Amino acid sequence: MPLRPKMPRAQIVYGDVVYWLCVCAALLCMIGPLVAVLNVDNNMVNPHYLFSAIWEGKSALDVWSVAGSSFPGGHFWMQHMTLGDGLTQFGLVLGGGVALPALLSAAFFYFRERMFLWGCMALWVVMLITISATGVVNSGH
Repeated sequence: MPLRPKMPRAQIVYGDVVYWLCVCAALLCMIGPLVAVLNVDNNMVNPHYLFSAIWEGKSALDVWSVAGSSFPGGHFWMQHMTLGDGLTQFGLVLGGGVALPALLSAAFFYFRERMFLWGCMALWVVMLITISATGVVNSGH
C-alpha cells in the first residue's frame, strides 16, 4: 500500500474552520426566519408582506417598499442582531465571509510550519476579502 503524503496542518485547520462556520451560518439562517415568524413585531419588516413580495418576484427595492419601509442599507443587521431578519442576515454574512477567518487560521499554521510563501498568499487573499467586504474600493455605481 503506497504511503499518503502528510497533509499540512494549515489545510486541515482551514477545512475545519470553513466546515463549522458554515454549519453555524446554516443554523442561524434556519433560526432567523423562525424567530421572524414567531414574533412578527420583532423584525425590521413584517415577514408576511416580505415573503409574499419575494414569492411574487418583486425587485429588492419593491420588496422593502411593499413591507412599509425603505431599504436601511446592507449592514442593518449589525444594529438589529436580536431581530429575526437581523439574525438571518448575520447568518448570510457569516456564511459568505467564512473564508476570512479560515484563511487567517491557515496563515498562522503556514507560518508556524515555515511555509512562508503559502502564509503570505493566504494573507494576500485575506486582504482582498477585507477590501471587498468593507467597500474600500467602490465602482461608483
